[in-house]
Amino acid sequence: MYTLVLLVHIMVAVAIVMVVLLQVGKGSGMGAAFGGSSESFFGSSGPSNFLEKATIVAGIIFLITSLTLAYLGGENGQNRLFNQIPVPSSTMPMPPQKAMPASPTTQQK
Repeated sequence: MYTLVLLVHIMVAVAIVMVVLLQVGKGSGMGAAFGGSSESFFGSSGPSNFLEKATIVAGIIFLITSLTLAYLGGENGQNRLFNQIPVPSSTMPMPPQKAMPASPTTQQK
C-alpha cells in the first residue's frame, strides 16, 4: 500500500511541475513552445481554464497522498527513523582521564 501511494505521489509531483510550466506567465507561456500560440494549442478558450483546473486537482491529490504517506509512515505508533537510532547500553559515566601537562617538559643537558 505504501509503495502504491508513493508511486502516485511522485507521478502527481511531476504532473504539477509540468502543468505549472505550461501556464501562461506575464509574457508568454511554455505552451507556445509546442508550435504556434498557446491559444491555438488549447483551443479558443485558452489554457487558463484547463491549466488552472488541472493545477487545483493535482494539488488536492498531492495533499491527500502526502497525508496518506505521513499516516502510513507512522503506523502502529512507530516512527521508522527513531527505531534505527542506537541507544547506549549503559548510562554509567566515563572514568576520569589522566590530566595532560600544559606544556611538554624538556630536558636540558
